[in-house]
Amino acid sequence: MDMDGELEQPLLQDTTAESVLDGHRREEIWVESLDYDPIHSLVFSQQKKAQQQRHLYGFTGVTLAKWLITITIGFLVGTVAYVIASHQELVTTAKKRGIMMALNNGYGLWTAFAGYCLFGITVVTFASCLVIFWTPAAAGGGVTLVMAYLNGNDVPDFFRLNTLFAKVIGTLCTVSSGLPIGQEGPMVHIGGAIASSLTWMQGYVPRRRKNGTHQQSGSFFGKLKPKFFVFDFHNDYDRREFISAGAAAGLAAAFGSPIGGVLFALEEASSFWSKKVMWRSLLCTSVATLVLSWLHEKEFSFALPGTMSFHNLQPEFVLGDLPLFVITSAAAGALGSLVNALHAWLARIRPPSDKKLARLAEAILVTLVIIVMMFVLAHLGGTCHFVPEGTDEEEFWFQYTCPNPVDGRAYYNDLASLYLAVPRQSIQKLFRLGKDAVPAFAKVTLGIHCVSWIIIFSLAYGIATPGGIFLPCMVVGSSCGALLGMFFKILFPKVDVQPGLHALIGATAMLGSMFRTSISVIVIVVEGTGGVDFILPLILAVVISNWVAHHLHHESAYEIDLENIGSITFLHNEPTHAMIPITAADIMSENVECFPEIVTMKNVVEVLKRTRHNGFPVLRYSTASPQADGPRTQGTFVGLILRHQLLLLLEQRAWITVDSPDDLDPIIPGPENSIITNDVWKLEHAMRVYHHCHNPHRRYLTSRSEELEMLDITEPETTSLESTQVQNGESVPQENGQPGPDATNARKEERAFDLRPFMNRAPLTVRAECSAQRVFVIFRTMGLRHLCVTDAYNRVIGMITRKDIANAQKRTHFAQAQDDVESKGGSGSGSGGGANADSMYHLP
Repeated sequence: MDMDGELEQPLLQDTTAESVLDGHRREEIWVESLDYDPIHSLVFSQQKKAQQQRHLYGFTGVTLAKWLITITIGFLVGTVAYVIASHQELVTTAKKRGIMMALNNGYGLWTAFAGYCLFGITVVTFASCLVIFWTPAAAGGGVTLVMAYLNGNDVPDFFRLNTLFAKVIGTLCTVSSGLPIGQEGPMVHIGGAIASSLTWMQGYVPRRRKNGTHQQSGSFFGKLKPKFFVFDFHNDYDRREFISAGAAAGLAAAFGSPIGGVLFALEEASSFWSKKVMWRSLLCTSVATLVLSWLHEKEFSFALPGTMSFHNLQPEFVLGDLPLFVITSAAAGALGSLVNALHAWLARIRPPSDKKLARLAEAILVTLVIIVMMFVLAHLGGTCHFVPEGTDEEEFWFQYTCPNPVDGRAYYNDLASLYLAVPRQSIQKLFRLGKDAVPAFAKVTLGIHCVSWIIIFSLAYGIATPGGIFLPCMVVGSSCGALLGMFFKILFPKVDVQPGLHALIGATAMLGSMFRTSISVIVIVVEGTGGVDFILPLILAVVISNWVAHHLHHESAYEIDLENIGSITFLHNEPTHAMIPITAADIMSENVECFPEIVTMKNVVEVLKRTRHNGFPVLRYSTASPQADGPRTQGTFVGLILRHQLLLLLEQRAWITVDSPDDLDPIIPGPENSIITNDVWKLEHAMRVYHHCHNPHRRYLTSRSEELEMLDITEPETTSLESTQVQNGESVPQENGQPGPDATNARKEERAFDLRPFMNRAPLTVRAECSAQRVFVIFRTMGLRHLCVTDAYNRVIGMITRKDIANAQKRTHFAQAQDDVESKGGSGSGSGGGANADSMYHLP
């Protein structure tokens, strides 16, 4: 087996104008694992002991600082959510007024269509150019990649500051263009990006030039005191908690649902959950919704700003309504499966991410087709009605091509009102269809709207623009439910059927079937609509829709996106049953590169150039040095050193000079009782923030040989030393060059690194006989990046990474499928395991 660290297959082609290594060369971008498991080094343990002595009235202040950062995240997320929502309503209202102005002034429908189409194509083109030519990571909703990041995958450029700006601006453009795309998914990404930016270390460690001098311009690292690093939130472990809270706040602000946002993070977004993360997420979502409520009402209020609230329905349903609820839920579940299947099919025929002009043309063409469909269908299939009394001032009702007011009563086109309104307003109107109310929409209108919205929604879901799918799929479900409710009123006249209640059930069932979520969907709908009295029908809707969708189309929308991305290894909550009979020895990678505790610089450079591995076991040999002809992995496993730690030691020239090479271990004393100097302290901290200072948000570059070549490390000529002798375990040169009675033979001076102060002294290990299923549980639960496999004598015999677990699952799944084929009398062919070498990241 070939051990390739935790690097996966190429994620995408770098489409930025300025490549990191060569501005004129297109490069492959890979996905690398995150370091969720802290590095428990000797220096770090001594730092923690020293920090516990610094406190204020019994507190270190770390917890207070984390709560303040959490509140700041919630405030910023709520503000951004209000800006996007208010901007969408203002632009939508202005466009509808522009259409009516053109029609009333005699310019005709074609002129109105041309203006609407020109505006939509312009803003979509701008948003698409932002994504294609500047920040490809800003495409789509971003929920899937947030899930991948919180699962342990470092997605390149996903949380960069320019990606955040592009996401906000692109979402503003997309939601105001008229496309059936919402802002809920992007808000999850925006919330995570805000949290990432607030916990990202600014500045960098002074790097050496090729001539050996330091780069001083713009650097402040060397001037900082150790006390500055008391609040160290720059590690992946702490950042994971803040990003989880930010993602929860993003969805909470989009729906006005603080508890629903927390449950969404628990059920879908975050792979690692704890009571601490729960409280932090709850505070963040509460602040975000309070800010949103204050900005909407212009006064402070604890009332939830439910973005889809309604008041016309009555919580009156009996046991006889249960079969009707089941039918509505099943129908919406089938529609959700249809949308997922259609999305999976369209993803295979869309232009790849490296075809920039083709992707831009796709976005423009889809926008044109959608606008044409909305105008034509509204003109041909819409029905004119009188505006309901008491709602004349509402902006939702749109006259379009209907007659002018008669006897003071205005007309509206029902289908045009649904198409050209903000999706949230359409959902509200459908929810308000009570049992005694005159239907505001014709049955033909709802049928056309449901079918056409599935088509245009599927077309828009995947173009190179920011945009989410929560509200659009709720629009489809509510239209389907309202239509079924109207038919139920005709078929069962003695039953008090409320079409709006069936619309609510259909919207909830649609969400459950597309995303295969349960509790979070129910709470989001209840909080967002204020329909707590309807919680029992909503629970039924989620259960039935999930059951139907699971049998029709097994994968959820998120799983389809992960499969389309291809190179992201997502570890689910539980391992597959096929991993039970196999062991760690069956899935581990062999031929592990190991280092002794004190290793020569020549050996380090050679291994880093030859491999892409990111983790190297550190061994302690029983003899003075490993034999040249002996195996490299026969030493005792004592620690783990990471690639970026070695690169930093090389970059900072933090080597020692030793005699080569037989007596390294006995000569150099252990660091356990030594005093850690300030330089060593800052060097260890620089290792922890290495990826913040070197190729930010692109840690995959650390695994490339070019990163090593930039350091311009050269091995100096060896020089003969005067005789030395060993005194108390230390090598002491003799005065005047005269050898003593115990003098050693002449040796050659070499540069070496002492890895003992910096290596992880407590990495988790498993025995080769350990069940692969248990390996999965340990790896997934602890958030590991490397898991060493040892024998009975604590000798390293293999390494397990995220890639190895994914390959094992693929192999066992393929073997099980092949056995099923053979048991049916057929034959299977192909190869199992291994990552797909052709899998490239296709931006949603």
